[in-house]
Amino acid sequence: MILINKKREPKAWTKYCSTPGVTYQSIPELVKALLEEQGYICAYCMRRIPTRDKIEGKLTSEDHRIEHIKCRENYKNLQLKYNNMLICCPGHIKDDEHCDRKKDDQEISFSPLDPVFINTLTYTSAGIIASSNPVYNEEMNSILNLNTSLLVLNRKAVLSEVIQKINQVCKKKGKGKWDKSALNSFLKKYKNKHNEGDKQKYYPYCGIVVWYIQKKLNTV
Repeated sequence: MILINKKREPKAWTKYCSTPGVTYQSIPELVKALLEEQGYICAYCMRRIPTRDKIEGKLTSEDHRIEHIKCRENYKNLQLKYNNMLICCPGHIKDDEHCDRKKDDQEISFSPLDPVFINTLTYTSAGIIASSNPVYNEEMNSILNLNTSLLVLNRKAVLSEVIQKINQVCKKKGKGKWDKSALNSFLKKYKNKHNEGDKQKYYPYCGIVVWYIQKKLNTV
C-alpha cells in the first residue's frame, strides 16, 4: 500500500449529497475523482484499476469497487462522506477473494489515508506485505487477504524487474555497485504518478518498490 492523499470531493458529488434524503449511490464523477486521486491503482493491493476479474471462468461485470472504510451498513452517517471512500480492484483472483470484496462489512483498524499506518509496512523480496503492528498485520491477512498467492507473485515480479533495471543502469555507468543517483531516479519514478495518455497513474504494486529502494538508500 501507499499513502493516499484525499483531495476535495468532486462538485457533482457535493451536489448529489445535497439532495434531501439521498442515500449512497455511485456516480461517474465520484469514480473518476477516486481513480485520479489514487493514480488508477487499488487502495489496498495496488493492482491496476480498472480491471475485470474472472469468477468460475467468466469475467465479472465489475472493473472496480468503491470501498467505504467505515462500512455503510454500520455507519450510515458516513455513507456519503468522500473522506470515507476509496476505490479498489474487483478483488477476485482465481478462487481467492481479497481487498474490498473480502472485507465486506468487517472492521479494520487502519487506513491507507494514515501515514502512521503506512510507516508500519514492510515487504519481503518474495513479495509478502506485513505490518510491524500485530493487529494491523492480522487484519491485512485475515480481512483483506493481501498475501494471497498471486498478489505475492505479482509484487515479487515487479520488484525483480526493477532490480534488474537498476543493475542495467549501474552497469552502463561502469559501476559495480548501486549508487544513490540511480536509486533516487527509480525512487522518483515509482513514488510519483506518470503520464499515460491523458491520465496520471502510479505503477501497479509501486509500494514494494518504494519500500525496497528507500531501504537500500540507507545502505549505499
